[in-house]
Amino acid sequence: ADGSRYDIPRLLALSGASIVPPRTPLDVAKGGATMANAISNAVASLTMSGSAEEAVVPSAARLLAPLPRPNRVLAIGRNYAEHAKEQGASVSEEPIVFLKASQSVIAHDDPIRIPEGIGRVDYEAELMVVLGSGGRNIAESDAMSHVAGYTAFNDVTARTMQKKAQSSNHPWFLSKSLDTFGPMGPYLVTPDEIPDPHDLRITLTVNGETRQDDTTESMVFRIPFLIAYLSRFFALEAGDVIATGTPSGIGEIVPGDVVSVVVEGVGTLTNPVESA
Repeated sequence: ADGSRYDIPRLLALSGASIVPPRTPLDVAKGGATMANAISNAVASLTMSGSAEEAVVPSAARLLAPLPRPNRVLAIGRNYAEHAKEQGASVSEEPIVFLKASQSVIAHDDPIRIPEGIGRVDYEAELMVVLGSGGRNIAESDAMSHVAGYTAFNDVTARTMQKKAQSSNHPWFLSKSLDTFGPMGPYLVTPDEIPDPHDLRITLTVNGETRQDDTTESMVFRIPFLIAYLSRFFALEAGDVIATGTPSGIGEIVPGDVVSVVVEGVGTLTNPVESA
């Protein structure tokens, strides 16, 4: 509400709000407008009384991933035309959907660890959608009401492994799911802070050098369509996250690098790269 990072349970307790304090970011997300109003009112009342600082999280505090173990990581492949082109592929008529292991998720500042002998490993900057409610056969016109918020994501990929799998018509799951290959964060930003998720700049730097730079306007399949499409095949659930695809400019990272994903309105997700 005012640019500060608040300990939400403490904030609500200090304000005397008549709402059960959430235990996780997903609890906040599930609360939707009710929780957002309670938080906003708590900030306003405590600011007037001079007590708001008691609930501010110190800037030096270590941030965990917004959802350290999301229900499912649903990822969309080649959702930017220029990225498909650089991969030597055409844009698909329907979304390319794959799973990434929830255990791959790490937080801002956590190291990406590359096992010895794994071959080339690439970065992929993405906007991630977090669902606060689910359902089957969700109408595209109603899809955005299921969105709890947004975060930044780095779909780290064992590219040599992926290419080998593709040549054998095997799934991408293993090449996408190594431990630490899912940096997420630094924050979960609620939809009221992101008026149009299809008008956000996404950049990625390696050691300060810009490698990816595009906007979410370039998505082939937009968020409402993706939610509706996925829900045709299985019930979506609160805590599912959707990685919406990466722009062109993918490239290799190696131990010693520092990689940062910047999503406009969301924040900067930075991770060092180490040997496993």
